[in-house]
Amino acid sequence: MSQKLNTPKGTRDFSSLELKKREYLLNVLKNCFKSFNFQEIQTPSFENLTTLTGKYGDDEDNLMFKILASGDKIKKADIDAFKDNKLSKFSNSLSDKALRYDLTVPLSRFISQNLNDISLPFKRFQTQLVWRAERPQKGRFREFLQCDVDIIGESNILNELECIKVYDSVFKRLGMPKVDLRINNRQILEGVSKLMKLESVNEIASILDKTDKIGAEGVMKELKDRNFSDDSINQLKSLLNIKGTNNEKIKSLRSLFSSNNISLSGVDLLEEIIKTSEKFNLNNINLNVDLSLARGLSYYTGTIIEVSSPEEFNIGSIGGGGRYDDLVQKNNPRLSGFGISFGFDRIFLILEELKLFPSELDSSKSFLFLNFGLEKLNNIISYVDQLREKNIICELYPSDVKIKKQMDYANQKGVDYVIIIGDEEVKSNIFKLKDMKTGDQSSFDISNLLIEIENLN
Repeated sequence: MSQKLNTPKGTRDFSSLELKKREYLLNVLKNCFKSFNFQEIQTPSFENLTTLTGKYGDDEDNLMFKILASGDKIKKADIDAFKDNKLSKFSNSLSDKALRYDLTVPLSRFISQNLNDISLPFKRFQTQLVWRAERPQKGRFREFLQCDVDIIGESNILNELECIKVYDSVFKRLGMPKVDLRINNRQILEGVSKLMKLESVNEIASILDKTDKIGAEGVMKELKDRNFSDDSINQLKSLLNIKGTNNEKIKSLRSLFSSNNISLSGVDLLEEIIKTSEKFNLNNINLNVDLSLARGLSYYTGTIIEVSSPEEFNIGSIGGGGRYDDLVQKNNPRLSGFGISFGFDRIFLILEELKLFPSELDSSKSFLFLNFGLEKLNNIISYVDQLREKNIICELYPSDVKIKKQMDYANQKGVDYVIIIGDEEVKSNIFKLKDMKTGDQSSFDISNLLIEIENLN
């Protein structure tokens, strides 16, 4: 019995219709990025392992798809690490490359390599596949399209607001309902980690980031399970208990930090962004301060943001990003970066369920020439060639089977018009054009074939 063939877990095939919808969504994104004067770049699908590891966090490093070394390199495998159950170290000894985990770290490598050839600030967008060995679920896959915009240059809150406005513009162009954009600052979380007597917020970032899924009580329970002290947990609880409007949250946070001699720089930046955002005419997003927002990736150093899906969709965030100061070159203020990413597949699901895709994804008409035998091809081939040179979609049915079968093919494939040039038409110097949607059929002078078909497009 033959083995059933399946796609690898977390990957998909796409039909022609799905690809048209994906192309529509991608074009909306790209056109919006270009209108903000972001320039497109592309990077390889895999990078050196040393480029990728140590940038995201230990948990994320373990989710990379590593490429197995070949030849003599395989002899360098660390067998002792395997015997000691140090599986991450062992797998690294078998590989020196990995598939892209995201687009931001490859961008930092691109900037470092091309620093003398780019102008700052450098505004780039990138739409390429990335791979993560995560557990697949609705809207989350192991191979997926990531769509990013980033601004590399001196730190400036206008860069944050420019990217927030990109979100707003994309969602407006797609006709999506208003969504919440949550905002926080990693410097604020570092302040909280000091209150908790931790070395870094990275110790709790991945747990804190689950607040919107498991709630504050769930976060406290997980911290307790990991043996965090009651005092530390209560300090975090005081942060999560801060409620009210954006300004009220900032005021409460300022009071908490001031009374504990914690730096207010992150609070000041957050307040400045909230105030300045009022000048940016945000129509499709609500900007909400969320002090539980952590963004798990460890390279973030400042402002962090995340876009929640509309309330009726339980599929998590549909976008996110933040500021990273040291990813390109440490202690170089000229190379601070801020970037955002769009959850392409989740946005696709929302557009699909809300029926926001245009009814006609491609306005170009398609044409099928019926086949009446090899001896008749001289009357058809030149027309097919000329139409294709004008980028008009057309094809010749491959065999001279019954007309009904050829018509059935046209219907099944969604062909707009069928062109008929049989014996009777050749004798009368005409061609017939059948509209497959209405069933109407008209006759035209054969010499006007190109003109009549061009007029339909």
